[in-house]
Amino acid sequence: MKRIELSKITVEDGKILYEVRQDSGVELLRQDLAQLFIRLHCAENVKVSLGQVPQSILAVPISLYLLPLTYFYKIELVLPVMDKSLYDNLPEIYAAYSKLYGAFDEEWRGKVTVKTIIETPSLEKSMYDRVVFFSGGVDACSAGINNSGRKTLLVSIPDIEIYAKNEGPLREEKFSMINKFSEVVNSDWVLISNNFNATLFRDNEIGSYLKTQKRLCGPAVDGWLGIKYLANMCCVAPLAYALGIKRLIMGSGFGFIEGKERLNNDGAHPLLTNSISFAGIGFSEQDGSHTRRSTKVRNIIEWCNSRHKKVKLWTCFCDESSQCGVCHKCVRTQLNILATRENPRDWGFAKFDESKFEHLMRSYQYYENDPCWLWDIIDVIDEKIMYPYCNRMLHWLKHIGYKEYFRRAKSQIEWHNRIGKWRNRICKLIGVLQKIFLIQKYPHYLKRIICRLKNA
Repeated sequence: MKRIELSKITVEDGKILYEVRQDSGVELLRQDLAQLFIRLHCAENVKVSLGQVPQSILAVPISLYLLPLTYFYKIELVLPVMDKSLYDNLPEIYAAYSKLYGAFDEEWRGKVTVKTIIETPSLEKSMYDRVVFFSGGVDACSAGINNSGRKTLLVSIPDIEIYAKNEGPLREEKFSMINKFSEVVNSDWVLISNNFNATLFRDNEIGSYLKTQKRLCGPAVDGWLGIKYLANMCCVAPLAYALGIKRLIMGSGFGFIEGKERLNNDGAHPLLTNSISFAGIGFSEQDGSHTRRSTKVRNIIEWCNSRHKKVKLWTCFCDESSQCGVCHKCVRTQLNILATRENPRDWGFAKFDESKFEHLMRSYQYYENDPCWLWDIIDVIDEKIMYPYCNRMLHWLKHIGYKEYFRRAKSQIEWHNRIGKWRNRICKLIGVLQKIFLIQKYPHYLKRIICRLKNA
């Protein structure tokens, strides 16, 4: 059995550094020797020393991130050390993922070899009693407001998103957002960066294999992205341990349709939250798991307005300092805000333009794969209310209904896709014809033929 080994863990200049090696021919990692890091930004807010954190806790993030490879490949994952409670829970984590995404075709194919298993003592004293993960989205802001105060530490990990970048305007915007939000809820904050998603796995090849051979289900990139999601969030493990924090709280992203809960198969599923624990630390809850998104947006706005403050809701994946305003997550959130009689420009959508937004909606350019979000928005629109922004469009949307709007938007997408395919075919045909009928080259060809005949 070929091996992937976590060969080195060190702490230098506020960073946790990892070295991961794969045997020749494994080809699951982008490089045979991968250099990885976790970095705490603005850690002076909490005065933490990573050098005093046990190796068994420093190893938690990368160990959990590498672990899923052993589910599907005959790979031996060799780890220098692991916390005993986490080691004992490995079968439970496997069973939870298997139940969520499968079940997996075979029993655990690979093998985990831990050189030293340590019963890590938990720390009892702490100035914080919980971490709330903060991304800037509706679910995260709702969780932050519901857990406001000095006992909460806000932690942002932008790199849990597959398209996240370590530098650039979006990263700077994340710094600004968590700083301003922390002032609103009166909590300290830390931002954690890492290069796991960007550096480690050959994701395209692995994702294709799992999709075609293992038939992984779920909207989170057929399971692979979902399986890595909580592991990446566990980059908070060394920080939480050093501060004696026991509860890790994330905002729930589940929706409703026609009043019934709609669970998806992403990495934040409740099946997983109780299975991952180490040294007395665990994902103890998902905040707002029974609260509709429209209710969360209304609660956020009412909570902030009552304190005469504003927060920026960030839902876009674009790598810019302002949100695009036209992707489905941006449109969804702007509709939520409009339904509360507020202007989206006041809540983080600087590009919001009332007439352009109405045109986008009426031309059926807003499409969701899952209509639960559309149902939730239309359900809370009140026919008896005059809305200060996009009033006619909102009442028109209520009249259309979520099922009919979903049908028309889906037809629009399919029509554009068909046009795109025909456009590509026509362009290819034109390209071929241009090569065949290079009329301007005919005199050159004729001259060459005559010259050859003369020489013959």
